[in-house]
Amino acid sequence: MSRLLLLAALMTAVVVSGCGLTDPYTTRHTSPAVTRATSATTRARSPVINADPAPEHDGTIPTQARNAADRVGAGAGEPTPQAAIARYATLEINWTAGTVAQRQQQLAGLSIGQARAQALQAAASFRNDTTLKHSQVANTGQVIAIAQGQGQQHGSWIVVTRETTTGRGDYQGLPPTDHVTYTQLTHTPTGWVISQWSPQS
Repeated sequence: MSRLLLLAALMTAVVVSGCGLTDPYTTRHTSPAVTRATSATTRARSPVINADPAPEHDGTIPTQARNAADRVGAGAGEPTPQAAIARYATLEINWTAGTVAQRQQQLAGLSIGQARAQALQAAASFRNDTTLKHSQVANTGQVIAIAQGQGQQHGSWIVVTRETTTGRGDYQGLPPTDHVTYTQLTHTPTGWVISQWSPQS
């Protein structure tokens, strides 16, 4: 799931416990659908909530929900996988506390399937997140590499980004960090779109 949802979970735990973040570089092992080392610096990382587009019934997703998750937004497609990944990643890693929910909504419009469900869930989670705003958290970054996966990652693409998170308190003075994401794409009539987005570190 998106690193932003992970940040929400982390921030909630801090508020409940009454403690500040103690180690923004601590790594958490989470489910493969979402994982990113929990550097509070960038994209909020911690255990994920189920990102299915809709509740399953007898092991299947309702047809209407499945169709909605697979409907391609206007202007979402790109002519090459690399262009689709670069566009999506650039939006994903550049946000402020005030724009993060809107940014996730944009990502939902550029994706289908798991990636869309994940972005919609992140948008809902961050829409009323006062903790992020109080800490004035912002994330900026750039894509530094995009490559096709080999071996066990055949069929996936790998994107590496370099990011810096700023803010008050524990977010102040954090150094730039490199992050790896596995992604999958689908070719649609409008072009290539992201169908799965799985942060790894």
